Amino acid sequence: MKYIIDILRSGLSFRQYKEISNCKCHWNTIYNFFIKLRKTNIISLTYHDTVNRYTNKYLNKSSNKSPNIIITDTSLIINKLGIDNIGYNPQLLKHKTSKISLICDIKGIPLEANIYNGSVYDSKILNIQLDEFIKNNNILLGDAGYDSNQLRNKVIIGNIGKLLTAKNKRNTKNKDKLNALKLSPEIKLLLKERIKIEHTNAHLKQYKRLSIRYDKYSYNYQVFLYLACINLILNRTNLK
Repeated sequence: MKYIIDILRSGLSFRQYKEISNCKCHWNTIYNFFIKLRKTNIISLTYHDTVNRYTNKYLNKSSNKSPNIIITDTSLIINKLGIDNIGYNPQLLKHKTSKISLICDIKGIPLEANIYNGSVYDSKILNIQLDEFIKNNNILLGDAGYDSNQLRNKVIIGNIGKLLTAKNKRNTKNKDKLNALKLSPEIKLLLKERIKIEHTNAHLKQYKRLSIRYDKYSYNYQVFLYLACINLILNRTNLK
């Protein structure tokens, strides 16, 4: 496992890692161990168990308590060798891309982390993630890409909480419509907390294996993403 974490941090391939490091194991041994971890879902199960232990210990469960602030955002990843979950995005026209989508709490702890096609809209991604995100009494913060009545209704109907986003002006020049889109000072102040998820995205991209995708299949990349999230949670909390 130590070698796999080193590969996550360095961004080297399994074969390159053997050539550069002082590892005594053959690169194929490390790779086969990684594949076994992926096929048995050990890293995925460990990540979700870690998140469950964190939420049970730190997040409010009772609806009588103050709401939990949770934040969602995506981060574009340049794809080099992947053949699935890739697409073109206007922000990176010269590259095929994938997207990491996170749902974090106010401390930047990733409660949900998944990889998607780089051309899929953020609102559509969140719509998928909310199906598995069963939490109540939340205030969910997002940028203008999540400004959707469909999402707001889903958050309310699913008893997840309340969705607050910056308003998508949709290139309108109508002054009445623009005035209607103005946010109250309280909501503007609350939306500033979105910087926490930006910090988490930046932290995850410090792992070179995540900053650029070289994995052919997204499920292998997903294992590295879960492993990075586990490290982040353990480093920021007192969980053991």
